Amino acid sequence: MLKKLFKSKRESELAVEKEMLEIEIERLQNEIRKKDGFLKCKNSLFIEKANEKKQEKNWQDIEEQLKKYYKENNNLRNYIKEGEKIISISDLKFNYLIKLERYLFETKLKKAVEILENNGHQFIQELNESIIDSLPVEDSLKIELKKKLKKFKNLEINWELKTYLLKGEKLSKVYSKYRKFTNILLNDGKEFMSDLNEYNFDNLIANGYSTDKIEELKNIYQDYTSKFKIEHI
Repeated sequence: MLKKLFKSKRESELAVEKEMLEIEIERLQNEIRKKDGFLKCKNSLFIEKANEKKQEKNWQDIEEQLKKYYKENNNLRNYIKEGEKIISISDLKFNYLIKLERYLFETKLKKAVEILENNGHQFIQELNESIIDSLPVEDSLKIELKKKLKKFKNLEINWELKTYLLKGEKLSKVYSKYRKFTNILLNDGKEFMSDLNEYNFDNLIANGYSTDKIEELKNIYQDYTSKFKIEHI
């Protein structure tokens, strides 16, 4: 009975979270529709003023930004669908390690995080109640850490953190020195490291990449995956 009540509560929380996200999606889509209508009007104007190359170039940049908004909205809807199906971390086939400071970011937890990191614990998934009990901190702080750990295991976390847990780091951050590559991926609807799990890097030859450069990009993916991805058998 308690298990059913807990599951019902989690499902209700996910429903509220989904509703909030859908409101944000609707806001973004309304903004896009306004810009899209404005775009059509301006395009007609630019056709008549072909000599104003600089303005035309600026508008092309805006058009690219709008396309990016559409893709981000579609990706967000997919994340919502994934999140609805998950009640706890044990339901995941795989997930990505979350650094302590990304989740335990509150000032009051800073001391505990520093001690944990000095003891070799970098990720929230490494923690358990025994480790927390061994910390030389106040009992009230230990209680707070245990509450946070329980919430994490039950996925009672904000959507941004849940996205990192499900999808890994953003491609733009891991491949920050490879702008051309990240643009290719974004145009293909890929935004997070998990989007590369089935990616065929060899197809980059068609984009002018050498075999050496492709191998370099593969190695970055493999290195990230080996350090941060957790498979659940």
